[in-house]
Amino acid sequence: MPSAHSNLSIAPTEDQFLAAKDLEGFWYSRLQKGDPVARIGYGLWVSSGQKFKEVIEAGPSAFWNYRGYRYWDGMARSTVVNLAVGLEKGGFRGNFLETRAKIKQVGLRVAYWHTVFVRDDYKKKLGNVPGLLSLRQMADYHHRVFTEFNIPSDFYGGTWLSSVPDQVELSLYGNLYCHDCDVPGAYRGIGQ
Repeated sequence: MPSAHSNLSIAPTEDQFLAAKDLEGFWYSRLQKGDPVARIGYGLWVSSGQKFKEVIEAGPSAFWNYRGYRYWDGMARSTVVNLAVGLEKGGFRGNFLETRAKIKQVGLRVAYWHTVFVRDDYKKKLGNVPGLLSLRQMADYHHRVFTEFNIPSDFYGGTWLSSVPDQVELSLYGNLYCHDCDVPGAYRGIGQ
């Protein structure tokens, strides 16, 4: 894994992974660049726990916040459970395979919006590191996707509590999954 945040631009191969609906390939590529969001993205879509464990053990401990496989695997698993429950709360009814397929649709949209936000971050020179997203940027694109699928926004890991302002939650819980995200900088929302 190269040094964290070496070049976080979206590569043509990453666009190809998305076009092929290959979320494992997409997030692995992002992980190799040191993109913090890829820790959970890859954990969600990697084809085996052993592969995920090997990537974590081979990577710099600081990138993984000095937490091992069990922690990051738990984060990925809890994300899947939250998505399944969120889909159900939003009115989706399906069997196991249908729910899994719907979660992949959500995952593809999250990856798509991740690319949009990374490109916007480069274009507008937001924060301190080009292409490195802030907690607010990540929450915003997750909320965008969740709206598409009628998932309540508080099912996103960074904003669990609907009665607490998102910014407060991000400052309290953001380090659980992104200890090395960028600062918000001039970010006020995409398209602004």
